[in-house]
Amino acid sequence: MAGRGGTYPAVFVVDSQAGLPPLPPRTGLQQARRRAGPAQTVLFLLVALALCGVVLEACFIYRLYTTQHSSNQEGLRTDARKGDPQKNGSMVGPKTRPRTVLKPSKPLAHLTAGVERPDKYGVMHWQSLEPEVHDMEYRKGELLIKQEGYYYVYAKLCFSLDNDLFHYAVMKNTSRYLGPSIELLRYRTYQLKPTKKESMGNGYLGGVFHLIRGDSVFVQVKGSSSLRLQYAADNFFGVFML
Repeated sequence: MAGRGGTYPAVFVVDSQAGLPPLPPRTGLQQARRRAGPAQTVLFLLVALALCGVVLEACFIYRLYTTQHSSNQEGLRTDARKGDPQKNGSMVGPKTRPRTVLKPSKPLAHLTAGVERPDKYGVMHWQSLEPEVHDMEYRKGELLIKQEGYYYVYAKLCFSLDNDLFHYAVMKNTSRYLGPSIELLRYRTYQLKPTKKESMGNGYLGGVFHLIRGDSVFVQVKGSSSLRLQYAADNFFGVFML
């Protein structure tokens, strides 16, 4: 540019050798880092404290289990030395409850027939191997009463229909009567026409009677050749107090 009295340089001059100006400081990031420092420390302490608690709890549980196991083993050794078979480790097994037998509240008896046939007087003899007799006495085919009261007396016999006649009765002996035995119940059947095939019949008797101490009841058979003794359940005799 020409002027009065001389020449002046250009207004804008570019310095190609100068570097870039520095960036301004990030004040917000520095402040956030300053605030996060104490919070991170507190969080680290809490995590460390929780881990310490877990470790201590595991140690306590292990110590408790070890102590209890040692006590049980010591108890087993002591019982084994004393000779207790129930607590010995090698003989421990399930405990079995003792079998309880319910006893009847009143006198009763139930007898079944065996292979023995009636004697020469026709008196039936029953199985005496563990008969079901309570507060009574079984003696030579008779049931002896020990308590006075009303009793239901019953009997059933199985017989063949090949013969013409089959007859049996429930009899009683008592000290109040000096004569022969008293007939309480009677069963009688006739076969008018003989059957070609062997057939079977059943005769059941039952009734209520007043019996006193010392009375006895029994079953007497006439025509004992017709009696069938294949099965014990087919022939039985019993008494029970009402």
